[in-house]
Amino acid sequence: MDEDAKEHVLHFLRRCVSYADESIHRKMERGESDDVIAQWKVYREFTAYAASEVQRGDLNDWFGATEEMPNLDLSGDLHQLNPSSFDHKERSAWLGAIVAPRPLCLVSTISKDGIRNIAPMSSVSVVSNSPPLIGMSLSKNREGRIRDTLQNLIDTEKATLSILPPHMDIVRWIEASAQPLASNQSEWMDHAAVTSEGWPDAPAVSLVALQTTLVARHPLPEGSVAEWIVLRVDGILSPTLNVEHIEKEAILTMLTDTEIGDARTLDTWHHKIEPPD
Repeated sequence: MDEDAKEHVLHFLRRCVSYADESIHRKMERGESDDVIAQWKVYREFTAYAASEVQRGDLNDWFGATEEMPNLDLSGDLHQLNPSSFDHKERSAWLGAIVAPRPLCLVSTISKDGIRNIAPMSSVSVVSNSPPLIGMSLSKNREGRIRDTLQNLIDTEKATLSILPPHMDIVRWIEASAQPLASNQSEWMDHAAVTSEGWPDAPAVSLVALQTTLVARHPLPEGSVAEWIVLRVDGILSPTLNVEHIEKEAILTMLTDTEIGDARTLDTWHHKIEPPD
């Protein structure tokens, strides 16, 4: 049995229990719904029970020697793949596995009729620091209609991009907000918001939010149904003035095309790069 692996798992489960206790306490203080708190309590109890099973040795046979993964690099076997031969699902899986991880944002906009819209986006990237510009790809839906986020940006030129912590209740909201909804309905439901005059709201659970203005639109080539839009960052909503605190916080991340998680974990390899002068 691999004792080190067992200790790592036990340490992780205990941290999950502690985190759940703290989260339940915060949610009760904020007066969040009993259903959400009950879900966290169930998660806490299941995790605590799993930790007790590992501690007692009930699962010792799970910690046997694991099969080593091959050391993948291009110096050995080489396969040249043609993306045009893939169907959309396979192409999306390959590109999502390679160009990852990337942050998953909630983009908040307001329609010209005042309807609040919020939608998850993972195609967001910093394209310029000075001036501060964000790039994002927005496509049409399956019926060929411009998505509400893009239409609202065209009409109002304003969007708030929120970076989120990796909480399961937030993931459920994201999954719900990604479902088709009539333009005169809002995905916000009863979620708490931070308001700032002149800007779309940010979810109160956000780690940080960027207040942006649309400055450019570019149709993508090769028959793509998407547009590349450029947003100027006019404001940053942050709970701290210390950027290092933000750098160390866990954020909700697209790990692959179909998997959400946290790329900023304490157990992963890190190296700090000194920026050029």
